[in-house]
Parts: sequence; C-alpha cells; structure tokens
Amino acid sequence: MAMATALDQVDQRSGVVVAARTLPAGHVVAQGDLRVAQIAGAEDLAAIPAAQLDALVGQTVLTLISDRALITEEALGSREDHPKDDEAIVGASLSSAQFPSSLRNGAHVSLISTEQGQDNARTDGADDGTTVSAPAGGRAISGQVQSITPTVQGGGDVTLVELVVDRSDAADVARAASAGALTVVAVSSRGR
Repeated sequence: MAMATALDQVDQRSGVVVAARTLPAGHVVAQGDLRVAQIAGAEDLAAIPAAQLDALVGQTVLTLISDRALITEEALGSREDHPKDDEAIVGASLSSAQFPSSLRNGAHVSLISTEQGQDNARTDGADDGTTVSAPAGGRAISGQVQSITPTVQGGGDVTLVELVVDRSDAADVARAASAGALTVVAVSSRGR
C-alpha cells in the first residue's frame, strides 16, 4: 500500500518555470530564456507555476540563475531592483590564491584587503612586509558573488569576479581589487 501511494505521488507532477539557459544578473528575460519543467512535489517548492510564465517576460534577473534552475520570485524584479539602491557591483580580477576554488555564484563572502605597508594593519608575523587588514577601518566587508568568469590575461590565469556590496563599501573594495590586494572568503549565509 505504501508503495502504491508513493508511486501515485511521483506521478502527480506540476509544471514550474525553469531557466532554459544560464541567465546573468541584470539580464532582461525574453520568452526563449524560460521553459516549463514537470516535477513531482512542486507545490512544496518556492518555484513559479507554469501558468505565470508569460508574466515573467520583461522582468530583470536580480541574481545569476543557472541553466535548468527553478525560477523563484526573489530571482526576478524590475530594472530598478538591480542593483538595489544601497548596493553596488564591483569587479575584481583575482588569481586562484585570492579566493576558494569552491566559490560559486550567489555565495556570501567576506572581503579582506591584503595591502602592502599599511600603517594601522597587523603583520601576523609575516617576513615579507605583507600586512593584513580589512578594507574599511579594520572590518571585513560583507558581500555576495554575482558572477565568476575564468579568463586568461597576460599569460596568467585570472578569474573575473563580480561582487555585490553595500554602496558605502564599494570604493574600498574597488581600491583593494585594483591593487591586487583583495581576498575573498566564503562564509555561511546563516545568521545574516
């Protein structure tokens, strides 16, 4: 009996909206960007029902959506929602030593500056003169990864990382990034 009930539930599928391809943040949704997938248990998910697909066309993607990922209401908004009024998007060219290899789009991060020769920073016993400090007044800056794009620049492997940060922190993060002195640390999103 339990097996029959379980099989019956598997057969009860609902149509939900999913991405037909990877959609970057800031992209305006077109009809071909979305498709319907039939899945069991959709009523328990935060996915948008297939009946609402046409209403999503013209909305702006607020955070990267991976190919075949479920579309949620939080992932889409108006053009004015990206970035939000109190946010900025900062680009950084990072070497593999400046971020964890497991870093993914959407990850919550702390941003740390590792500039040479700062007056008020601690050296942590390093003999090379490297100092460690947070970009703004000794604190780590919270952010979120919008996108990660591996590239090859000037004969070396560099990864372009777009970071969403508080607007008031953008200049400090950009300064550290342009100096090649930005380290990205992945942190848990719990408790934020």
